[in-house]
Amino acid sequence: AQNGGTGQQYEELAVNAEKLADMVHWANGPIDAEGQWLDRLAALQDNLQQVYAQTNEPAITMLHDRLTHLGQAISKHDSDLAAGHPDEDEGEDFR
Repeated sequence: AQNGGTGQQYEELAVNAEKLADMVHWANGPIDAEGQWLDRLAALQDNLQQVYAQTNEPAITMLHDRLTHLGQAISKHDSDLAAGHPDEDEGEDFR
């Protein structure tokens, strides 16, 4: 994404970011305990804003929004774990 791409590539990345956001709660432990991943995510979003300013590619805004959702999901997951709040579906038996 940082090196440019097509609208379709941005859309595919957006779909994958949303899928990852939906799976965050499955992690058994913190995803970004040191905050490095979220910092990198913020840098990527800044880069996407610059690319959008140059290209006006609408799919970039979709990717930016999905990355925001992914970052929020990770932050909430890690915060809930640190506070001792279990996920909603913890303890359910899926046999």
